[in-house]
Amino acid sequence: MSILDSNGGNFIGEVSLQNFLLFIFVILLTFIASNIVSRLLQKALRQKFSPIVLKSLSKISTYTIYFLGFYFAFQKILDFNITAFLAALGILGITLLLTMLPILQNFFAGLVISVERPFKEEDIVEIDGIIGIVKDITLIKTVIRSLEGKLLIVPNMRFVTGNVANYSKGEFIKIDLRINVKNDSNYKKAIDLINKILHENPNVLPNVPKRELSVIEKFFVMPKNPKVLEPLIFVKNADKDKITLQVWFWIWDILKNEKIVSDFYEKLMLEFKNNKIYFG
Repeated sequence: MSILDSNGGNFIGEVSLQNFLLFIFVILLTFIASNIVSRLLQKALRQKFSPIVLKSLSKISTYTIYFLGFYFAFQKILDFNITAFLAALGILGITLLLTMLPILQNFFAGLVISVERPFKEEDIVEIDGIIGIVKDITLIKTVIRSLEGKLLIVPNMRFVTGNVANYSKGEFIKIDLRINVKNDSNYKKAIDLINKILHENPNVLPNVPKRELSVIEKFFVMPKNPKVLEPLIFVKNADKDKITLQVWFWIWDILKNEKIVSDFYEKLMLEFKNNKIYFG
């Protein structure tokens, strides 16, 4: 391979300087054109498709332009025998297929998510015990910001085969607590205090401010009778040492779960102390 032959006709091998410059120009034009088309496509179809479908269409258009541009540059300008090259790659076909199998699985899982739409960006989801906010959805992976602030890249296949809960679309979150009080304490008074604390908490259903209630109704279907969401407290067990109270109440914001429970226990300890009720 030479830079210039003795006649000065070729730049590299059988490629003339003119064709080489044209090759570089076509490659650059391919990248520029794919970027412009992708942006125009997203702008034109933003109101017609969901973000995941829009991103998929954008990537399809980008890869299509890449293929056409590279094909023209190599085949028509450099006279590169792409057919023979692809035939040679056929020997490695099975190996490549096995290597790409996880990618293909995640790709088809992404298509399932795109069609069924079990969640969307900014939804709060739980996948295999991990709770977070969906920040980005592509055909291969989904990015979630966990409650600790970490960005987690989750393969889409996990959303198809794993246990997924969408807290932004569905039922309210039930909190189930067991509280033990000493057998010689006034357990009925304890029940009254627990009820009082829960009814005064603006994060516990159904006693939420009207301003927050309007936000809740955008994500949840409120029952016709709000009384079904009232906290429930009943005696679960009793023995010579303690009485176990079962406490059920419902919240709507999973991100505040731990804080709501923590605030409840802090107020409960204070109320029990003031009323001389002792934990068992």
